Amino acid sequence: SRISAIGSAAQPIIFTSRSNMEGGVNASSIGQWGGIVMLGRAPINTCVGAGATPGTVNCQSAVEDLTGAFYGGGSPSYNSGRMQFVQVRYPGFEVSPGNELNGITFAGVGSGTFAQNIQVHNSSDDGIEWFGGRLNHKFLVITGADDDSIDTDLGFKGLMQYVLVVQRTDGGDRVIEADTAGGETKNPRSNPRIANFTF
Repeated sequence: SRISAIGSAAQPIIFTSRSNMEGGVNASSIGQWGGIVMLGRAPINTCVGAGATPGTVNCQSAVEDLTGAFYGGGSPSYNSGRMQFVQVRYPGFEVSPGNELNGITFAGVGSGTFAQNIQVHNSSDDGIEWFGGRLNHKFLVITGADDDSIDTDLGFKGLMQYVLVVQRTDGGDRVIEADTAGGETKNPRSNPRIANFTF
């Protein structure tokens, strides 16, 4: 499957909650629906199951232990679709203790995917989290995340340019969490790069 969510500056595509549509949100509202999870077949460095080699076609993992939500593989340029001029408002959801859905989760998403002009507002977990993959971005805005605004791990090698992060006044953790978690020798090794940013 591939997503095709192509808005414009004047008419962005808005993913939001029923409460937001009915006017029932305020500056502290978070976690009103699950958020967006996009999966792909680009390389990751942590595999489930025995015998798989990180960074290869047989290396897969599951998003937040969700049944059937597998991602990862051997296609760095994998195309998961297109998102442009998209807002994601009031997302985030705890699947189980320690497993939360973010505003947007990009898992094993390859460089053939187009994702620009995106805002995530008031996520109850991370604004955006990347699990491996090679996705590149321009024009990201993360406002009011209740955990980390930008979170990269499992061998993510992507570029971000023109990034704005504004943290919550009554919550939030770090602007960036960039994990290796003891995986400095794993292949691929994470190498996120961010340019032209205001935090």
